[in-house]
Amino acid sequence: MDEERIKRIARAMCRAARIDPDKPAGNKGPFTMSMRAPGHESPQPAWMLFRQEAARFAARHRDIAQTL
Repeated sequence: MDEERIKRIARAMCRAARIDPDKPAGNKGPFTMSMRAPGHESPQPAWMLFRQEAARFAARHRDIAQTL
């Protein structure tokens, strides 16, 4: 799955959690940044909190993810 599609899905998940995807990710509430993604300087944007789950979603639901 291409990286831009995963990013779009992660940003949508972030907005669904009522978090601004462009704000810096913090360690508040149930969402924490446990590791830094390669190529990103800190602080990372909040949508990165959802990147791994977005990649899993895209892999499990390729037919749906292709349309996003």
